[in-house]
Amino acid sequence: MKDEFSDRHQAIKMRLAGQSVEVICQTLERSREWFHTWWRCYQAMGTAGLYDLTRARQRTALISPEMEHTLIAICKRLESTYHPQTRYALIGASAIQAELKALNSRSVPCVRTIERVLQRNGVTLPRVRLARFLPTHVYPAPQAQVSNQLHQVDLVGPIYLKGQKQRYYIFVCKDVFDGAVCLKLGRSRKIEAVLEFLGDCWKTLGRPKQVQFDNAREYLGWGPAARYLSRMIRLCLRFEVEPIFIPPARPQYNGSVENFNGWFQPRLFQRHFTRVSALKRELQRLQETVNTQHVQRRLGGLTPDQYRRRKKLQKLPPRFVVSTDALPIAAGRVTIIRQVTIPGKIHLLSQTFSVGKHLKHQFVRVVLDTQHAHLTVYVKGRIFKRWAYPFLKH
Repeated sequence: MKDEFSDRHQAIKMRLAGQSVEVICQTLERSREWFHTWWRCYQAMGTAGLYDLTRARQRTALISPEMEHTLIAICKRLESTYHPQTRYALIGASAIQAELKALNSRSVPCVRTIERVLQRNGVTLPRVRLARFLPTHVYPAPQAQVSNQLHQVDLVGPIYLKGQKQRYYIFVCKDVFDGAVCLKLGRSRKIEAVLEFLGDCWKTLGRPKQVQFDNAREYLGWGPAARYLSRMIRLCLRFEVEPIFIPPARPQYNGSVENFNGWFQPRLFQRHFTRVSALKRELQRLQETVNTQHVQRRLGGLTPDQYRRRKKLQKLPPRFVVSTDALPIAAGRVTIIRQVTIPGKIHLLSQTFSVGKHLKHQFVRVVLDTQHAHLTVYVKGRIFKRWAYPFLKH
């Protein structure tokens, strides 16, 4: 039997001589699909169509040496941590493309082309592909499809200035959808500091529909008093914000803000600060860099600040003072996500509720409706149980 290319020529010659498709396939021991594939190629392109079909791009984007040198130079500039302007900059292809657009470059390569240039010059880290984890139980994670639909709040600290014993904490709030952040340095993690931070955050980013916390006592409360709702929960209800609490000891479910904390801490603490004013200025620089320079693919190549300018956000007035006193309970919802224990119980608000052993290890979403004073347990989005909640003091 001849090689593949000779078989294609022979099949075309036999067909042009009047042989039937069945005879050609029997002679060459080929399928009818094989013959019709190359017959269509011959009719469309002549003998040139009998060569191997390629899946590669028909037109390769050519990058001039000057443009390639420009891409590498921008990448190295963004990688530098010496200059304050690039200390917290992103260094990926999207960031390089955004800088080319800011420089009004005539021809801006696409993101994939920039990635190839960086890879060819050895200035990228190889991607490590990891196998996905096996699914265990469905987690009822809240979804964010627009700005200010879901914020995540976390606390970093304690941290110390060089030569001082005073503790400091960094309050962090991040919008899950567009990546905008709000940062503040505090001397304490008490509830008064948390309430002031939420007020500053809602002045900067605007009021969200939902805000997610872990189970720190500053947020959820502590002891028997937690069942009467903490001052932080009451403040959220007053401003029509739904607080959400993740399961205890599960920081991965606050993943957006936790990933941001892991990203900025090595960059921030590579310097030693001796004054509070210097650390505050650095946090302000970090916040402005993330909000005004970090381009997001999901935002169409825009920064969070550019994207938010197109939206109508409900921000608190700049001179508005958030009350740190205990407010009356307002109408609203409080969501608490818990994992059912082996005995079939869930623990929340310093109380224990039984939901059944058949739900052990599963995650359930418990919603407290303050207007109707009842707790509702949702399993996979459906109502499972409901109890009256008599501890709401107005």
